[in-house]
Amino acid sequence: MDKAWLEQKIKECESARPEIEKILRNKLHLDDKEFEKIMDCLESPCYTTAIQELNMVLIMKYVDDSTKTYEEYKELSELTGIEELFYKYTKKNWIDAYLDGEPMEFDGDIIITDPCYIMKEDDDWATCAYGEDMEALGITHYMTRDTLYGDWSCTTFDTDTKEAIGEFCADAGLVSVFLLDEVLKYNPEFDYHLKNKWMVTWIKDFKGTVKFVVKHIEGYYEEDTDYWKKGDYWEDYVLEVVGHGINKVTGKPINFVGKQTGL
Repeated sequence: MDKAWLEQKIKECESARPEIEKILRNKLHLDDKEFEKIMDCLESPCYTTAIQELNMVLIMKYVDDSTKTYEEYKELSELTGIEELFYKYTKKNWIDAYLDGEPMEFDGDIIITDPCYIMKEDDDWATCAYGEDMEALGITHYMTRDTLYGDWSCTTFDTDTKEAIGEFCADAGLVSVFLLDEVLKYNPEFDYHLKNKWMVTWIKDFKGTVKFVVKHIEGYYEEDTDYWKKGDYWEDYVLEVVGHGINKVTGKPINFVGKQTGL
């Protein structure tokens, strides 16, 4: 998703604020101090923080009058849909997780994998801040991001021929693109690209750019379950690893996309 999409989504999130203010001040009768406590909590990525704070505010404000009074206001807060509004508003604090990454140039053999798979020593995982700081291990040219799904299994396709050219997966909920030379310099014993090919996509002699792209998908459920009804609308966001370049030895194009095909 691009920056224009992000700006629009943030505006949509912030549009919930006037209704939140109206409920807190006019229906739940919070004073300025109580109101500011809630609004401060809404700057947290987790909307439940504000829900918990609101519950505490209602307890402190009304429980001395009577338990019945507190329960009445608690029920009122639930009937107003305040929790849904809190969720909508706090999305602005983490919606940038769906923003596309910037393209990075690579020149040489590249691998796509979870960074946890290349560790030389178990302690190195903490040293590199669990995949976020590979420079600590001497790896400087790489890109890493959250998969959005946690653990996953992916297939890499040639976007010109539509044929599968590799696989990769994640156990730490991260995906990285590395130069194979840098990985082998750090860990000469790394051989997953040779022996565990379902865990690592290996693209030889690549010269071009790679980018993390997030796409929006949507549809309607086709059958009833305990969680939704047939015909209910659903939407989600999926992460893809997209590359455009050439084989620097043969000059032939190398265009690929790596995307989730399993859990």
